[in-house]
Amino acid sequence: MMIIKHSKCSMMIIGNDFNSKAKLVLQLILEFSEAEIDRRVSVADISDVFSSDKTEIKNIIEYLDSRDCIKIETFGGPYLYGDVTITKKGIVKAQK
Repeated sequence: MMIIKHSKCSMMIIGNDFNSKAKLVLQLILEFSEAEIDRRVSVADISDVFSSDKTEIKNIIEYLDSRDCIKIETFGGPYLYGDVTITKKGIVKAQK
């Protein structure tokens, strides 16, 4: 289990279930981006397929961004973040 501290001093506990969900989201981003690091993927589209609540999606996106697996490109929309792109590191992690 890993504990991540956010900038607002709140803490999020990351366990196996969260890591599994984060990997699924990363794999969705890989699929939607067609493994192109410059192709933006809508967080709303990811959420539609992943079907989770807004807070969990937001937390997963922040986690993947903090691990340099994705890059948050735009802000706004129902999930706080609009679009993301996958990184080279994210492609490798998603394919494991």
